[in-house]
Amino acid sequence: MLRILESVLNGSPFYSYVMVEFDTTLKTSFNLIFLRDNCTCTECQHPDTKQRIIDVFGKNGLKQSECHIRGDALAQEYFAGTQFEVGELLVCKWAGGHTSKFTKEWLLVHSYAPPLHPSKALLPERSTWDAKTFEQLRQELDHNSFQQMTECTPRVLHNIYEYGFAFVNEVPVTLKATKEVSESISIIRPTHYDLGLWDFTSDLAKKDTAYTSLAIDMHTDGNYWYEPPGLQLFHLLEHSGGKGGETRIVDVAKVLEVLVHLAKADESWRGTFDVLTSQPLSFYQAGEESSVYTQDQFPVLTISEKLELLQCRWNNSDRSPKISLPCKFPTGQVYEALFRFNSLVNDPKYYVQFQLKPGQILIFDNWRVLHARNAFSGFRRLCGSYLTRDDFLARLRCSMNDRKTVLDTI
Repeated sequence: MLRILESVLNGSPFYSYVMVEFDTTLKTSFNLIFLRDNCTCTECQHPDTKQRIIDVFGKNGLKQSECHIRGDALAQEYFAGTQFEVGELLVCKWAGGHTSKFTKEWLLVHSYAPPLHPSKALLPERSTWDAKTFEQLRQELDHNSFQQMTECTPRVLHNIYEYGFAFVNEVPVTLKATKEVSESISIIRPTHYDLGLWDFTSDLAKKDTAYTSLAIDMHTDGNYWYEPPGLQLFHLLEHSGGKGGETRIVDVAKVLEVLVHLAKADESWRGTFDVLTSQPLSFYQAGEESSVYTQDQFPVLTISEKLELLQCRWNNSDRSPKISLPCKFPTGQVYEALFRFNSLVNDPKYYVQFQLKPGQILIFDNWRVLHARNAFSGFRRLCGSYLTRDDFLARLRCSMNDRKTVLDTI
């Protein structure tokens, strides 16, 4: 059973609140404008789209003129007539005649003053890897087949999120099959390289080093865009008459763990950590005559409050000579930090190298996993796609949870 411990209905409508106690003796407070704003009935939330219909900032709520002057009597009395009923539900009867009903579960999930319910993990925990652990991990994960793609897709999505990569085997060596795998994971993102799948050889059809036979060092793609591709997908269609072209990948989430450890033990590395996580770098792409891309707003590593990796942006080939101003650190310290980071991601302890092969697709998290390619000779044809991150996450979320669970947490 729910109980009302306290309510303040007069005064500013933005600070009026009700304090609720649950049968577990837990208690929390809710601002009344929060409850009115988040009424779950079909008059206030569209039953099909799940979008908010009520507008507490406009036609259904306070008038702007009433709130412009502090102490306006009309605004002060906005929630004054509110009545409550409690039991298994919290029922709010608003002065305007509307009634809102909130279940105990909803109140617990959406409590904030204080929060009473830990956020449900709708996504899997992440696991990092290095060169030593990769091969065993790959053997454990290497069971996804094109023939069972429908059944395998939830596992593929899970692997990409948890480990940063996944493989799909026994794929027909065609663009059609590559597209099918791409679209089972997310939406293909069009770019200036191609409006759908990309398919290229070393012919410089696009003015980018990828379209040559040269070696390409560790990098993420699209650092010159404000929104780099979320995922990448590679499918080698052919490599004949030559050798080389091995792929290297490294888990930057693992490298970040190393950086955090070094920063805690050494002041110099603490400075390196600060540069990598706070000093913006400028990147550009200027190969095409009709377009030049550039952005200079983000550091190499964007991290969470828990020091977990959110996004990596690194490509030495696309790094601009422009210093993002204001520069927070001496230029020498910036170069030292970049040197140290580049050394870590190219350390054989952390990266792995293997040959792509026709019939096997590699998908990886472009915000987490750096990739590189060795120089090669002969004819090499690679196809693949950029995949949108938000659609990948949305599909993963719904593959791991029933719809009601997802809706109850938002």
